[in-house]
Amino acid sequence: MSMDKPFHIEVTVDAPRDVVWRELTEPERIKHWFGWDYDGLDGEIDVIFVEHAELHPPSRIEMGMEQTIELIEVDARRTLIRVTKPGDLDGLEWKDVYGDIEEGWIMFFHQLRHRLAVAPDAPRRTILREGPARLADLPGTPWHASQFQRGFDADGTLAVLGVKPDGEGRLVVTTYGLDDGAFAAVEARWDEVWRSVSA
Repeated sequence: MSMDKPFHIEVTVDAPRDVVWRELTEPERIKHWFGWDYDGLDGEIDVIFVEHAELHPPSRIEMGMEQTIELIEVDARRTLIRVTKPGDLDGLEWKDVYGDIEEGWIMFFHQLRHRLAVAPDAPRRTILREGPARLADLPGTPWHASQFQRGFDADGTLAVLGVKPDGEGRLVVTTYGLDDGAFAAVEARWDEVWRSVSA
């Protein structure tokens, strides 16, 4: 695992650039797609997106650790999000190396892509399960895939399963606008899925 791994990630979302800019710069919006629900989420967002972010509207954010986020207009309704950390992407040094930050951005920007496509204004609730696991297909329609994670849309819910080379896994399930009863039912269903992929 390496926090220093260079990367180049691109995710296209179905929203105009000004909408995506707000999603990346307003903490009240960020908390509905970034990471998962936990007591320290607001503080983490403040550190990453406020304290260590230099904004260059309307299209570039200089982040900490030499990371840059760029928003590129594809057309009036779509925006390409590109996040990079400089370095030799073609060298063998980083081949098959798990990058914590790289995998995080892949997950988070696909969570943003899903939110904008499915429920741009609904409050989210997430389910988090961690432990030994194996990378596997999950119920639903494939949403994205990388070497170390897979995402699936299951009737408007996004499930992302990531597994590190050492076998430690994380399942993050994002739901939108559910009341307590509906959320409990979804949680029970994904607990069964988690048991099926747990090592």
